[in-house]
Amino acid sequence: MSGSSLPAWAALTPPEKAALAHNERVLDARLTQGPMAFADYMEWALYDDECGYYARREVFGARGDYVTAPLISTHLARALARQWTPILIAHGGSIMEAGSGNGQLAIDTLKALGAAGTLPERYWMIERSARLRAIARERVAVEIPQWADRVFAVADWPDAKASIIVANEILDALPAARFRMRGGRAHTLLVTRDEAGARAFAEGPEDAQATAALADLALVDGYESETLPGAVDFLQQASDHLARGVILLIDYGFPRSEFYHPDRHQGTLMCHFHQQAHGDPLILPGLQDITVHVDFTAIAHAGRALGLDLAGYTSQGVFLLGLGIGEDLPTDEFEALREIQAVKRLTLPHEMGELFKVIAFERGYKAPLRGFRLLDRSRALA
Repeated sequence: MSGSSLPAWAALTPPEKAALAHNERVLDARLTQGPMAFADYMEWALYDDECGYYARREVFGARGDYVTAPLISTHLARALARQWTPILIAHGGSIMEAGSGNGQLAIDTLKALGAAGTLPERYWMIERSARLRAIARERVAVEIPQWADRVFAVADWPDAKASIIVANEILDALPAARFRMRGGRAHTLLVTRDEAGARAFAEGPEDAQATAALADLALVDGYESETLPGAVDFLQQASDHLARGVILLIDYGFPRSEFYHPDRHQGTLMCHFHQQAHGDPLILPGLQDITVHVDFTAIAHAGRALGLDLAGYTSQGVFLLGLGIGEDLPTDEFEALREIQAVKRLTLPHEMGELFKVIAFERGYKAPLRGFRLLDRSRALA
């Protein structure tokens, strides 16, 4: 795989050409010092304050590269508010949303909780991008000024604890490690330059931890995939900030048996640029999104190792139906039809309903979570 040339579909605007030239100079200077672990490359390409994708680009909506569930409709927030209400009644406390983006989920959630009379003490919007934090603050001030004094947009985890921690589509964008199997061992894939000077992958030393974790899968030589150190680190931070309550994570992915299926021999890594999906993370550094699917078995094991109890695991569609999504449609026929289409997009298996999964952990909150009442697939993560 080479980052030496751009495909025909990657038409760049003049500002994008200038940004790409700058980013490539920065990256090439870094590579002269030696190969980079892919996780370090992914961290730089997405989050670097100067060159990173999230620092520079409009990433959401029609002008960006993808649309997340909160941007499709308010139904996700309204459904989640039904899940949060009994927790807030039981324990009070705050909500922390990691990867809060432009604030859409926060605003819609607070509107729903305000209508139910169960507002949290604080709502922490945790977002690394200064640009997105600024957008979120402005939106809160305009759209929910009556609650603005309890909403805080911060760059990192605050020095506080919460009873609810939620993250929608953040695990897939956290730094992942790439590996290639060779002789029954998982060898780290590094980003480097080949003899022609093009960016390329090269095999590095063995990742003994990955080799041990994958030993029972008997992956063939040449099999490439990912492990998720960034996601595991994130769960550690979430656990550290959870008081009594629930951590709930929504993302696309699979149980371990599907994540490392023999047919998925090139891994799950995917990139997006101008809403064009492709598999080369080495082109367009800093201008494109880079994601991997989530190994939910690894997340479940990490949560248990942190002393958290697995509260449930299921598909997004089943979870939202369990929370009564669509039960509060407007009376206006046109508006109802529009919202029905949004509900279908969030819940139908061939849309977002099956690929996206929901996993939850709890500490000191023993009541069943309503979203898992229809079907809990936790056994698949054993």
